[in-house]
Amino acid sequence: MAVLWPKKLPRSVLDDPRRKAEVRVYDRLAEVLDDSFHVFYSSPWLGTDRLGNEKDGECDFLIAHPEHGILAIEVKGGREISFDPRDGQWRSTDHGGFVHKIKDPVAQARSAKHEILKRLNDSPRWPNRFVHAAHGVIFPSAGSPPGNLGADRPTRIFCCSRQFHDEFGAWIAERLKAGQRPDNCEPLGRDGIAALERLLAHPFTLSFRIGAALAEADAEFRVLEPSQYQILDMIADIPRALVRGGAGTGKTVVAIEEALRSAAAGRKTLLTCHSRPLASNLERKLKNVENLTVAGFHAMCGRISRQAGISPPSGISERELYESALPNALYRAMEAQPALRWDTVIVDEGQDFRDDWWIALDACLLPDGRIRVFMDSNQRVYESAGDGARDLSVVPVRLSRNLRNTKNIHKAASVHYSGPEIVADGPDGLEVSWVSAESPDAKIEAAYRELRRLVLNEEVAPGDIAVLVNGPAARASFLERSSGTSIPLTDAEIMALEDVVVDTVRRFKGLERPAIVLIVSGDEMDRRELAYVAFSRARAYLCVVSSPTEAKWLSEGSSDA
Repeated sequence: MAVLWPKKLPRSVLDDPRRKAEVRVYDRLAEVLDDSFHVFYSSPWLGTDRLGNEKDGECDFLIAHPEHGILAIEVKGGREISFDPRDGQWRSTDHGGFVHKIKDPVAQARSAKHEILKRLNDSPRWPNRFVHAAHGVIFPSAGSPPGNLGADRPTRIFCCSRQFHDEFGAWIAERLKAGQRPDNCEPLGRDGIAALERLLAHPFTLSFRIGAALAEADAEFRVLEPSQYQILDMIADIPRALVRGGAGTGKTVVAIEEALRSAAAGRKTLLTCHSRPLASNLERKLKNVENLTVAGFHAMCGRISRQAGISPPSGISERELYESALPNALYRAMEAQPALRWDTVIVDEGQDFRDDWWIALDACLLPDGRIRVFMDSNQRVYESAGDGARDLSVVPVRLSRNLRNTKNIHKAASVHYSGPEIVADGPDGLEVSWVSAESPDAKIEAAYRELRRLVLNEEVAPGDIAVLVNGPAARASFLERSSGTSIPLTDAEIMALEDVVVDTVRRFKGLERPAIVLIVSGDEMDRRELAYVAFSRARAYLCVVSSPTEAKWLSEGSSDA
């Protein structure tokens, strides 16, 4: 196989519909050429024109061989390529029948050849000598021209569909005059290959920043996001559905999209969840959407029961109020005033709901209403969750792809997951960072240093970071240590977009940020749920501050707490 630069095409290229032809050529070059050939893909340069103005240039593919020389290739996709001499314009007709104006591919290939030769000859690492240099154009989907297209466009420089599939290697050999090098040409040589690598593929480091890695990961996740909505088309004709998936499979994103679609269709829609910070975040994202009510479950219970004139009993404990009195008041309100019911009820983080709450939620539906329950599939943590939801005659559906976390973070969280297989589709991302500290004060100090490093040195925006702790005491300690800092701080409920969130893992459940600094202190983190939730909140960067013993358990899952 040819030596390829880059060795693997990034997802941004693979998923770009405008680069499908280039991807096909990249794959075919890998197939037909042996490792004596070096292939450089998409090599750009910055040069100057005759007046001294800057100009950009790029070579789609440069093929280099130590004996045969170099071949500069321009690739144009489309099922039909045409040239009109009346206006000097090249055009490409895509597979949808749309016609696009394109640059002259022959001129582009020829210009690339001369620019690369010039830079090669200017290289202090390569003694100037005359080598064979050719150019060519590949139309991988178009038919062959009937004859020469002009004095500078003979048919031999074009590789079209038939040649591309059946005689690609032979076409490359002919363009490079393999075995028939002109007498006035010398070999490119191994030093020529090395000089080209230095010019076109030399690795370098410009003080790599974590902030840049977060931006790259975010761009890849944005490409993946629309694929999450396919599940909604699958369940469109199912009145009652239970959608289960592990952390990162897009349950909240899909719940939001379902709520928006339902409301846009004119259906009176409720989107609810148990967590107050998550509910606040959803309300901010979806405020003023017609036909849509967004509220935390208990806040909704109180609001609807007041509308119906029904009050929960007085003189009861706070626990009893939330566990039974408010849900019962909601049920009675719906019985008393059926007009308050919704056409669609969507429940996010359904694993947090008690079994008897589903009775009240079912009462919120009109007789022909639709219910969508989104729930975590981690059997190690939520083994019995959803029993009450299943009593609503819901049809189970599964999400199986992690589209939120990088592969490294998914792997770390998976230590605390047991259930249907989930495949991470995101980029590999950064390795999980483990910071060792023993005492609670040492952990707070280490986490504070990490926060300052991310913001001040690694160019991570404060609004991309959350510092998560086990409980309120650890949060208070971190806030005390951070007092006087210029870095803005907020909590999970306010979730100010420009500020670092500092809050407990439990309150941050259902939320996410690109970077998470996790402080592990106290026994509570030994619970699988909090470890699983904490790790999976990070999209692209996770730093765990813990003792060596805690790190061993968190990274290996050696015991079932």
